[in-house]
Amino acid sequence: MRKLLLSLVACAITFLSFNVSKAEGQLYLGYCDGLIATSSSGTVAGQSGTDATIGEAIRIPGSMLAAYQGLQLAAVHAGLPDASAYPDALTGWIAASQNGERLATGTLSAPAKGWNEIRFDQAYTITGNEEELWIGFEFVQPKKLNVISFAGETNADGCWVIKNSKYYDFSDRGFGSLSVEGIVEGDNIPQHNLTIASASTAYTMTQLGSPIKVNARIVNNAVVTAEKPLIECRLNGNPVYTYEYPGTLNYRDKADLRIEVPTESLSEEGEVSIGLKLKWADGSADEYEADNEYSLTTTLSKDVYMRVMVAEEGTGSWCGWCVRGLVGMAYMRETYPDTFIGIGVHNGDEYTVRIYDNGLGIGSFPSAKINRVKLVDPNSAELERNLQDMYPFSDINMKLAAKAGDDNKVKFTVELTSLTNQTDAQYNIAFVVLEDNLPITQQNYYSGGGNGPMGGFEDLPRAAEIEIDDVARAIYPSFAGSNTLVPSQITRGEVYTIEYEAVLPTIADGNNVWAAVLLINRASGEIVQAAKVASIEGLVAGIKQISNDAQNGIETLYDLQGRRINGNVSGLVIRNGRISFQR
Repeated sequence: MRKLLLSLVACAITFLSFNVSKAEGQLYLGYCDGLIATSSSGTVAGQSGTDATIGEAIRIPGSMLAAYQGLQLAAVHAGLPDASAYPDALTGWIAASQNGERLATGTLSAPAKGWNEIRFDQAYTITGNEEELWIGFEFVQPKKLNVISFAGETNADGCWVIKNSKYYDFSDRGFGSLSVEGIVEGDNIPQHNLTIASASTAYTMTQLGSPIKVNARIVNNAVVTAEKPLIECRLNGNPVYTYEYPGTLNYRDKADLRIEVPTESLSEEGEVSIGLKLKWADGSADEYEADNEYSLTTTLSKDVYMRVMVAEEGTGSWCGWCVRGLVGMAYMRETYPDTFIGIGVHNGDEYTVRIYDNGLGIGSFPSAKINRVKLVDPNSAELERNLQDMYPFSDINMKLAAKAGDDNKVKFTVELTSLTNQTDAQYNIAFVVLEDNLPITQQNYYSGGGNGPMGGFEDLPRAAEIEIDDVARAIYPSFAGSNTLVPSQITRGEVYTIEYEAVLPTIADGNNVWAAVLLINRASGEIVQAAKVASIEGLVAGIKQISNDAQNGIETLYDLQGRRINGNVSGLVIRNGRISFQR
């Protein structure tokens, strides 16, 4: 049986711009930033035993075409990377839609490495009313030819590979965009055409009085160089700030801006409209102003609640790689004490809590679940990246208190408030008791340094006698939490008090015990907010010298073998009874 094969072999490529000369009266439409891969970035194989027609295409939306009304699409720019052989000919074309009517075609014989210009037999005049145009080229492939180039940034409209009239979208591969461009020509090529290509608020909520953070991308789509272009910023229609880009934009240059729009002129909470208008610093008129403006909205609130990221790490003393998680969790706890909660969920050792281990369901160690929706390696860089990528605000705020009673029980009290009215809130809530400074014999695959540095573990033995923090000792009432404690009707600004009582687990030292509360979306299982308390009131079960020093205001540093050290040591240390990462 013959198989239809479509394969893309990705390589580690440095993208460089070939020497592209633009004739007077020409502009390019495309997404590859004028770049071609320096070597083949892919192979598309034909059907076994037969020739195949292979093509590359990009989609140009009507919003982009409108700026060039009355000009002509005269040719296709086809970029071919290094290869040992090239097709005998390329056929360029424009179509009204994917697989639609061909509006213009042309052929180029004997194409070569670099940019190839395929002139149409008859140029297509842009009306400015098109919903879209597809621009591409194709060739007959008698054998595998490494002539497909992806370069620049990936754009969803710029990654269509065609085989025998069937389109394949490669935009999710992250290879860049195809080296395909349309060549626009005419007597009235725009000289001034700055564009706001995209814009967004960094956050949908901003604290009243704080600047609104806006991300914007601007592009120079015409031939005149733009020196220090300006963006006028308006709030609710009133100009409040003008941002000056400090650099220069040549033709096809783009710049990503981070603009902080001041809000001192606003005194009330609520939704705010943000207007951006891109201008030439020298006062020149833009020849196509429709793409010079952008509108956004955000919400100003007197109160802004920061979201806490929860990392539940699957770990165990038998897992020699799990010291990576100990280092990562210690770094995050020290660096982000207010917005990170790390919970060590043990598997197969003396600190295993079966209900927690089974609920988390991690099968590869070490791994951590971020807010129960994403599985990651718990190294410090990965944990930090996920915290920085997480949307930082929450509608919900929680304050937790925990108090031990004489009957070996602990009473949790949560004060919950919301910035929004919720008529059908669907939240579960779970409580976790954790303990620090627990002794363990930890297998250590970083011993000796053969696997690189790891926060000091490279200097410890293969079986390291250490103390560990953030160990989950119990979770109540279950891994999924209670579905009856959080009300379904929540009124903005009202304080809801939630109480829960449970039997404490067996602990080593009450001074090292703390607690956390997890608010869980009932439908998705995602942890949407969390809070912690540094200790459980009234819980004492023996005080170590390290804890005495901490209470007396003496900062003590120990290595992981319990030996007191000076403050100049870097790596993983014990500071006032807790493992921490010292730079």
